[in-house]
Parts: sequence; C-alpha cells; structure tokens
Amino acid sequence: MGAGKQKLPQFALIKQFLEQQIASGELSSGAKIPTEQSLADSFSVSRMTARRAVQELADTGMLTRTPGSGTFVAEPIKTVPMIAITNWVDAAKQSNTHSHRILSVDAVQLVANKARLMGLVTDALVFQVNLLHLNNNRPIQWQQIWVNRSLAPALLKQKMDKIDPNDYLHWVCTPTKSDYQVKSVLPSASQRRDLDLSHQDNASCLSVERRDWVGESVLSISTMLHPAEQFYLGEPLKDVQT
Repeated sequence: MGAGKQKLPQFALIKQFLEQQIASGELSSGAKIPTEQSLADSFSVSRMTARRAVQELADTGMLTRTPGSGTFVAEPIKTVPMIAITNWVDAAKQSNTHSHRILSVDAVQLVANKARLMGLVTDALVFQVNLLHLNNNRPIQWQQIWVNRSLAPALLKQKMDKIDPNDYLHWVCTPTKSDYQVKSVLPSASQRRDLDLSHQDNASCLSVERRDWVGESVLSISTMLHPAEQFYLGEPLKDVQT
C-alpha cells in the first residue's frame, strides 16, 4: 500500500478533527471541546484512545485541561516580532571598509558584578581588550571585551592590530549562544573623544552588552557603544504603495 493510502491511527484522526475544528473557528479560543467519552463514542474507539488525542494536543499548548471543568481551546500564543539589531561592524567588514584600532590590552582582575555575570570568582584574572571600530576611517563603535582566559589562553599573543580580537575569539571558540542587553547611555569623556563626539557634551550612545557562551561557560562579555545617530533597530519603514 502506498504511503499516501496508509490509514491514520484512530487517535490521530481525533487530533486531526479537533485541529480542523479549531482552525475553522468552530471551536474558538476558550470554547469547551467534547468530552473524551463523547469523542470515543463518535469515533467508535475506547476512551483511552480519545484521551491520548486530547492529551497530545494539550501537550502542544493547543488545549488546556482544567480538572473538574473539562478541556478548553487555549488562547493563541502572542508572538513578539523579532527586531534585528543592525551590526555596523559586520556590514563594514562585508564591504571591506572596516578597520580597527586597539586602545589597550591587559590582564585584569574581575570586579564582583562582572565575576557574577561570567560565572567566575571575584578578582579572577581575565583578559581585557579596548578597541575602536571604524568604517572608512570614521568611528562607528567603541568596544570593551572581558575574556575568560581558560577558553582563549593565547589571546594576548595575537597581533591584534592586524586581526580583530572578536574574529579571533570566534575562531578559537565558536559561541554556542549569546544574550544581549540594549540601553541608552552617556559616554565618558574618553569614549566621546574616541568616537569623535567630544564636541557634543550631551551626546548619547546606544550601548549593546553581549555575553557569548561556549556550552555552559561564558567566553566573553562585550560592551559596545555606538553613536546614537548611527544606530537603529529593525528595518527602515517603507512607503505605502497607493
């Protein structure tokens, strides 16, 4: 018998029936579905078979079960639209207009709050790199990176004036996940100078803090400052076609 002619198990037929009822709106959000016994009688199956179908839909979040009251169609999950963070550094690298300037490189002791974020003990020794990213020689990002020495022990031996330390870190230990925080900050006097904002005393920047993980260990934490007028979230809004 061809694959297209194979019959679905009875519990799958009940699931399919309920899914179609929900998709068509015949069973709307909050509506009570037929009882397991009613479904069993309608499909001429055991109540156990009907229960399996209902439970599997409940496991997916499509149904909610309330002891003593019955089973109901769940409210649809509201999704938050994803907003892309424009990475000007990557864009500049792709267009071959990127360069960087190393401001400082050192081994430093972690303060308590950074130690907690990296899962290390206070005063643990880590590598710290401060650098400036440029696009066509124009500053676009000030960055400070704290690096777990045990995951990138040879970092300070690299010619970081030739290779972006971010590229080196991702080559040595490709992150398995990253988390971010974005906020508005006022840069320090030295940061304004590095970003060529010294003529703007109240110039704000958008700060992106990124933590890169390798498995269960934190590889690095980066603080990246961008001049606010050069930074945006999402895609530009397009004109409405009339």
